[in-house]
Amino acid sequence: MTLPRYKDIVDLIKQGNTAEAQKQILALREAALELQEENAELKEKIGRLEEELKDRLVFEKGVYYLEDSGSKEGPYCQRCYDKDTKLVRLQDDGDHWFCYGCSHGYPKVPYSPPV
Repeated sequence: MTLPRYKDIVDLIKQGNTAEAQKQILALREAALELQEENAELKEKIGRLEEELKDRLVFEKGVYYLEDSGSKEGPYCQRCYDKDTKLVRLQDDGDHWFCYGCSHGYPKVPYSPPV
């Protein structure tokens, strides 16, 4: 479905074709309602996914790991997650982990699960 443009509606009104203009305005209103519903659904879905992520996130020795059924993924940058809620995988830079997202470095400490 192609949505009518504002300019087209204004042109219809200027031409005296108010019935067609009203029809196009109603189409815009319907589209706006559909977008509002979709937006609400997406916000709800994002909220659920963020909660699932929090449940899997483990903070250990200054960095984050994702835990799933006993296996670990990561490490991820503590600064990027705490500041922007973004999981940025750290890169191995020899003795340090390096984040290309914020340019922060972390001492490289092998992961050991909490007791």
